[in-house]
Amino acid sequence: MNKEIIKFFKFSKGTILTSIICWFFIFLGGCSRIDHKQSALDPKGLVSQNQYDIFMLSVWITIFLFCAVGGCLLFVLWKYRAKSPEEAMEVPPQSHGNSKIEAFLIVASTVILIILAIPTLQGVVLMNRVPDPNDSETLNKLNLDKSSIEDAITVNVTGKRFFWVFEYPQFGIVTANELVFPASKAIRVNLRTEDVIHSFWLPKLAGKMDLMPGQENFLWFIADQEKILSKMDSDGNPIKSSIEDAMPPVFNGKMREKIFAKQKFTDEFEAVGGLFYGQCAEYCGNSHAYMSFRALAQTDEDFESWVKKYQDAQNPNLQPLEYDPEKEYQSGTVVSFQDDSTGETLTREYTATKSVNKGQAPNLSQAAWKKTHSDDYEIGKKLFSSLQCVQCHAINRTGLGSKGPNLTLFGIRTSLAAGWMRNDEENLSQWLKNSNDVKFGNLMWNGEGVDDSHPLRNLEDDDEKVNQLIAYLLGLK
Repeated sequence: MNKEIIKFFKFSKGTILTSIICWFFIFLGGCSRIDHKQSALDPKGLVSQNQYDIFMLSVWITIFLFCAVGGCLLFVLWKYRAKSPEEAMEVPPQSHGNSKIEAFLIVASTVILIILAIPTLQGVVLMNRVPDPNDSETLNKLNLDKSSIEDAITVNVTGKRFFWVFEYPQFGIVTANELVFPASKAIRVNLRTEDVIHSFWLPKLAGKMDLMPGQENFLWFIADQEKILSKMDSDGNPIKSSIEDAMPPVFNGKMREKIFAKQKFTDEFEAVGGLFYGQCAEYCGNSHAYMSFRALAQTDEDFESWVKKYQDAQNPNLQPLEYDPEKEYQSGTVVSFQDDSTGETLTREYTATKSVNKGQAPNLSQAAWKKTHSDDYEIGKKLFSSLQCVQCHAINRTGLGSKGPNLTLFGIRTSLAAGWMRNDEENLSQWLKNSNDVKFGNLMWNGEGVDDSHPLRNLEDDDEKVNQLIAYLLGLK
């Protein structure tokens, strides 16, 4: 019987090699691209780079230990293997152990833990404390400018099932699901939740932090503009993008246009370097997997323009200069508008990309959009109130709603449904007709007071009303 067992466990070298190769490729099959849109292995900021460095240090230490322990195990198995069936039946000499080896292993383990603990503690301090702008030694060590810390932007983030609220208290701005920030400044993120536990995860910039009911958590990040501008070509060679390509302006729809033009939705994360994807990383209910958000890096100038556009959203004052609707329809046409809201006349240019009639000019100005969709826009605006949308959604600092996302300047946003879908007519129509099919369990379909008799549940077969609502919502620019 024992001989049969020994014979059963005898494998040829070819069988062992084939098995190793098969398992190796199975292992590789579970690996993902490091440049995936939510990969922590592709850091683009100071904090995320520090987390990546600590992770890689632990990986190399683990590989070393695996090779050392595994190598010793294989050596012992080979060195002291049974040479014959008879030898296999013999009981080997028994011993208590080796005190010197045990002492060495204890010391070696302690040293390895210290090597791993020091940078880990430093990383914890870095993640939970914005550097002092007057601490020049720390700033030099981190390669940070004093101004980037002194002029830090504060964002209050509130997690709700299943979307994100972003408030900029320094500027009096409230928006949702898209975190717009200047790449040159530190961003202080205060985290709270209005319902259950959520987790704010922005892997390429900030890492992860939980939002706990009844308490406020905190993290911060600062982007690395050089890494945002750098990418690989089709041959794997490094190239440097222009700022316009990597961080197109959000305030005039250029970011939206660039994303739409370059990629289909499924590969959209490759469109621009300044687009980052975040996610709720703590199970919070039916549509937890759909509770995502986007972070959009901007130059200082473009961020200031975005802030001003939001601050002026309540009283827009854009008027077209020599408006020509025929030219407005032509792809590539540059149309000028004057803006008197600052007390002086400024001229801004907007470029039409495709036929406005199809709603595919994502950076078209509000004035031009209204002229093209004048009837539908005004009717859609009234529908927004009559369908009780204002009970949950605020626009231009007006409206009663705070249950749902703030929709101010919704027309320049790149996404809808909490970052899940591209913000275009087709997806918006799908959302308005039956949001539950897109995002199961959302409050717009399943909230308090919403039943089969509610007007929102009866838009699926009313294309006219849906198109009017779309004209209004995408006209919020």
